[in-house]
Amino acid sequence: MVTIYDLSEESGFSPSTVSKALNNYSGVNPATREKILLAAKKIGYTPNANARALKAKCSKNLGVLFYLRNSLDLTHYFFIQVLNEFKRVTEGRGYDITLLSKGADAGAQAFVKHCHMRQLDGVLILGDYTSDLVQELMISDIPCVAIDYAGDLIPGVMSDNYEKTRALVSELIGMGHERILFFTGEFNFVTEERKRGYADAFREVNKERLPCVEARYYDADLSAEYTEKYYPALHPTAIIYPDDFSATGGVNALRGMGLSVPDDVSVATFDGGVLSRVTSPELTCVRQNAEGIGQALAEKLLRMIECGDDKIERIVVEAQIHFTESCRRLKK
Repeated sequence: MVTIYDLSEESGFSPSTVSKALNNYSGVNPATREKILLAAKKIGYTPNANARALKAKCSKNLGVLFYLRNSLDLTHYFFIQVLNEFKRVTEGRGYDITLLSKGADAGAQAFVKHCHMRQLDGVLILGDYTSDLVQELMISDIPCVAIDYAGDLIPGVMSDNYEKTRALVSELIGMGHERILFFTGEFNFVTEERKRGYADAFREVNKERLPCVEARYYDADLSAEYTEKYYPALHPTAIIYPDDFSATGGVNALRGMGLSVPDDVSVATFDGGVLSRVTSPELTCVRQNAEGIGQALAEKLLRMIECGDDKIERIVVEAQIHFTESCRRLKK
């Protein structure tokens, strides 16, 4: 079977451009579209018949794809909040939701085939956006939106990670903290935006910063291990963790070392869910608007399905910085 990748190679255009041209997205140069259509005719490429049927008839069924390389699952509080709001908005418009997997099919286009089999009108993706299986779905003609995705294949909804990280770090610097240990999650768009905000906050005041330390998102054990390793080596006055779960592991490790928050070290985190609020002291955080993200994802996907909205855009939902007793001002 001739695939979209074969057509990409034949036409000389990227799979995303080929997909947009075949699906009549705006923003594709007419000459480019014509070349792609001619190449499709030459090699005998035809869109899947099921995909055409999917566009012609609305099933009122949406998919949610959760596909990550690590052990993170749908029990995480932040994503539950996002999905609950997504569910509330879409169900209010008469849609049902199906959790999507590749099933027993481990071959190429497994997710795309599953979507066609289920006759899904659209899909919300949270996953490893570098995965071939996920990218095949993203370049298909099935409307998709994603959390924390910043590429050019589908729309993405995210927090203002750069701005809020820079503001948080700038505030800590203003409180006298110049040795801030910044733990990040593994490499992705969110991580890079936060690292950029961290670096720029120090650059703006012409001060040297400690190097970022890559940990993992939602891994309390690894954060505890790295806290025990890096605190004695770097002697930070403040530590920023990548999420609430990681922060609880770090705070427990600090206490195990005989240290007090905030008397010995200040602590801040991202997400701002239940864990950050029930930790003693309550943790300073960049509180992401999970409900706002879920609503934005739902509204964008429904516009794509019902109104033909084909704009590939980054939708930014503003987070809030919440300072608590976990961060103290240092004496000059």
